Amino acid sequence: MQAIRVRKNFLIDKEVIEKAQQVIHAHHKNLTEAITLYFKAITKEPAILKQIEESANKRTGSFIGMLDGAIGDESYKTMRKELARSDKA
Repeated sequence: MQAIRVRKNFLIDKEVIEKAQQVIHAHHKNLTEAITLYFKAITKEPAILKQIEESANKRTGSFIGMLDGAIGDESYKTMRKELARSDKA
């Protein structure tokens, strides 16, 4: 993964930035404006952060991508605990 250093501890995936630049240039003047708008939006409406995260993590182009959000969001530990409880019963 190549990264761009914006500040001391702020690294961004270079490939993601290059892909996003095309979209950003169509809607915004530059990357700084896009990031500023993003921060303004999440401070005014924090609930959209979850929606953005789901959209960013959604897989596309494969069968498993169609199942995103349909199966659930339980952690691996939770599933293991439930399996252990059902085995004991």
